[in-house]
Amino acid sequence: MGPEAIRALRGEQSRASFARQLGVTPLTVYRWELPEEAAQARRPRGRVMEALRQLAEGGQPALPPALRPANSLVRQELTHEEKARLNACLTLLQRADWRAAENTLLELLTSSELRTTGARALASVGLAYAYRWGYEDVRRAFAVLLPHLVEADAGLLPAESVEVYVHATAANLYASPDGRIFDAGKMNVHVARAEALLRPNHPLFAEVRCQLRLAQVAAAFYLGAPELLARQYGRLEEALAEVTDPSLRLMAMHGLAHEAAIRGEVSLATRRFRELAQAAARLGYGLLEARSLAFLAQHRLDEACEPEEALALVHRARGAFDGRLGRAFSFIFAARAEADALLRLGRFSEAEAVLEQGTTVTEELSWTPHHLVVQRARLLYLTGRYADLRQLAHQLSSYTGPIQQPLTRAYGCWVEALADWAEGHAQRSAEGFAAAHTRALELGGWPYLRRDSAVCEVGARAAAGQLQESRVALRRARAILEQFPSAWSTALLHRHEGWLLAREGRLREAREKLEASLATFTLAADAPEAALTRRTLAAVARAAGEPGAEAAYLHSEDELRRYGITPPPDFSAEIHPVQETPSPEAEPRLGAESLGVPFERLAVRGMGASLIQRELVAVLEGLFPGRNPRLEELDSQGRTTPLLGESTVPASEWVEFGDGCGRRLRVGVAGPLPADGRALISALARLAGFALEVAVLRGFVQAEPPLREPEAAPEVPGFIAASPTMNKLKTELAGLSGSRATVIVTGESGSGKEVVARALHRLSARADRPYVAFNCAAVPRELFEGQLFGYRRGAYTGAATDHPGVIRAAHGGTLFLDEIGELPLEVQPKLLRFLENGEIFPLGETRPAQVDVRVIAATHRDLGQLVREGRFREDLYYRLQVVPVRVPPLRERREDIIALARHFVNQLTPEGREPPQLGPDAMAALVAHSWPGNVRELRNVIERSLAFGSLPSVLGADRLRITG
Repeated sequence: MGPEAIRALRGEQSRASFARQLGVTPLTVYRWELPEEAAQARRPRGRVMEALRQLAEGGQPALPPALRPANSLVRQELTHEEKARLNACLTLLQRADWRAAENTLLELLTSSELRTTGARALASVGLAYAYRWGYEDVRRAFAVLLPHLVEADAGLLPAESVEVYVHATAANLYASPDGRIFDAGKMNVHVARAEALLRPNHPLFAEVRCQLRLAQVAAAFYLGAPELLARQYGRLEEALAEVTDPSLRLMAMHGLAHEAAIRGEVSLATRRFRELAQAAARLGYGLLEARSLAFLAQHRLDEACEPEEALALVHRARGAFDGRLGRAFSFIFAARAEADALLRLGRFSEAEAVLEQGTTVTEELSWTPHHLVVQRARLLYLTGRYADLRQLAHQLSSYTGPIQQPLTRAYGCWVEALADWAEGHAQRSAEGFAAAHTRALELGGWPYLRRDSAVCEVGARAAAGQLQESRVALRRARAILEQFPSAWSTALLHRHEGWLLAREGRLREAREKLEASLATFTLAADAPEAALTRRTLAAVARAAGEPGAEAAYLHSEDELRRYGITPPPDFSAEIHPVQETPSPEAEPRLGAESLGVPFERLAVRGMGASLIQRELVAVLEGLFPGRNPRLEELDSQGRTTPLLGESTVPASEWVEFGDGCGRRLRVGVAGPLPADGRALISALARLAGFALEVAVLRGFVQAEPPLREPEAAPEVPGFIAASPTMNKLKTELAGLSGSRATVIVTGESGSGKEVVARALHRLSARADRPYVAFNCAAVPRELFEGQLFGYRRGAYTGAATDHPGVIRAAHGGTLFLDEIGELPLEVQPKLLRFLENGEIFPLGETRPAQVDVRVIAATHRDLGQLVREGRFREDLYYRLQVVPVRVPPLRERREDIIALARHFVNQLTPEGREPPQLGPDAMAALVAHSWPGNVRELRNVIERSLAFGSLPSVLGADRLRITG
């Protein structure tokens, strides 16, 4: 029996219902319906083939005894009382009250209150959900769910809605970080089964769909497969848009934070982890708070924060693990961040103890050990345990576990290269780092291994005398750091580049790079790396024959030994300085050659705003010793807030600058300055302002209020755009001005789809003709056709007069069909005809009417999904998709928030009154809000804030009425 015959027999039934009739799984039916040539295609045979023949002859298939319901109770729907009890448990799960939910569900399952199979299955699903997401106990969750997985596969559950929950939960369990359960293939099977059963009228449609997307993102992350994650980009966020469950929203946001990190948007990931930790704490969601804090600590270490800050974050995370939770997978990441911070403080024995704890959890979970490899390898390298380093490399290279085996072995290659470097085999080390980088690329481009390998290869090739190859590696490392910024890795790259410059004989430039590296490591309080950099500086000075260099070199080695660090190989004998010709010009003034190192220090990739501020003050302390440099912030009233430096000593010279995003700062020094001292301070302040702006744009701050919005281009009136995304969209709209092609505008509710439609109309040659907006969701179904196409008097009962319809009302102009996804199915063929040939048939007319209208449609729904569900015609879908335009939600274009807020303040201020200014604290609060209601919510907040009390001159955060 071929696929066409199977589809004909199934008719309008879902695959799940059809499969239940035959005693097979929905996946089996799907394979029957595949074309004969498809690799996964299967043909029915035996008992199933006989059952299909009975169906074809009009009979009912006989199920085998094992699949027959034992009694009528099994197929019975849930009772009203069961639903009420389970809904109460659902509320507990949504509030992340895991302990109460667990106790209540266990009580129900051990009592006689749940009499139907479906009710017991749903209770077990809830219990599994609590174990997985509340306690991260995947094995216990799987044990609870397993019996109902068998029932779902056998078609013994009473309703498709119950099966959906079972398959969605199974998908998340198979995508969980436990080596004995994780199975991406089975995850995909259960996602497919759940999607085949899921209907838009399901009571928790949005939540279940979000769970399925979450499983897919988690599986891609745990597989270490960036290309799989790339396929999911946008799908989880889209599914999240309609979710109301608070705990599930936080889980999905956690997945989005990981998506951002793998994409290289590490600053966005940092901000999301910080917001998640705060939100989870408010909800009392201990596991997610702890996990978010662990990842936040690691990202902050990448930004070169002080180790004590990271340890404080980890200490909060550990409080959850040690107090309320078991040491499961998330503990590994907390251990990684804690060990990294301890290594930077030189507390090696404590770091090793933490790594041992993390390794124990890794082994218990049968998981890949590579998450802790970089910290362990660094510990062994610093303490001179090179034999152990080789042993670690061998363990990784021979790893046979099922989880990320190729990637783990690639890390083994990286550790082997580090061992070669430690033992002085520079050339072999360089080839090893290059091989690790190549393997990472072959495995989809795992960014962390690529970055570590590329940075280390620069120094290894320089030490091996492969200067040209080192230059090539340097360019590659810089490109990776542009994509995945890290202040700490940039400081390490500066040290390797300094070594390369020294090998090239360019000692002055080498010292600048090394001093910049030292400054970053010092500010980041990374004692071992700062000591290693001082030793490299001393080695370069000794090779240059500078007086006292030998003593400085020996002192640096003593410093390393005091920390317990074994001095690495010394390649300085290969340095051959190039004689530098002194300039014939007069002796340089203060700023002439004093800017190289400060510029390097202030331009480190991935440096956070607070670190840039500290760097600026530290640079000025070095250039103007004893002048007490200080940094202050200015508010909109000119009041100052001290940030850094000694505030008791008055400053005589001040330089103001901005961060380009709303904050005004000033830096000052005390006492008289050299001739060009003020010019030097001004240059450094301006550079610091640019560095702060870059940090803001990359998101390395908690709030980034832009100071000025670009004025709206006159050719797009009313279109406010400050973000690159919206400016690009504005350019695209201008490019469509001469076209009459149909445009479909998609985006979340309140994001500004009608603003885009009006802009398209105003830009077009039809700007002086009618613009008619028609909301497809606001018209009763029985009146829809008449309102859209018009009608003649007497066409139906109540049609007392002629009505032209909105299409004819827009003749010569533009028709905006809002919420096109709500268009009734029976009206869609007529709209398609109109789009194809410009003809409409008003009700009661016998001849078509020709109309010249440009159509712009908009929807927040997924039309493709509606097509798959049979609720939207496929031919109409493709006819509307001539020019698709997406309006991003406000949270994706935070640069627009202040511009829009100012626009609304001006618009909503009563006529004749002076609009208030937005204070810095208000701008920060506006930018920090997530804006689930998008631009519409922002406008409501501004209107509400101006409605209470007298109109202020400055609108501060205390006046903003942001809800939620």
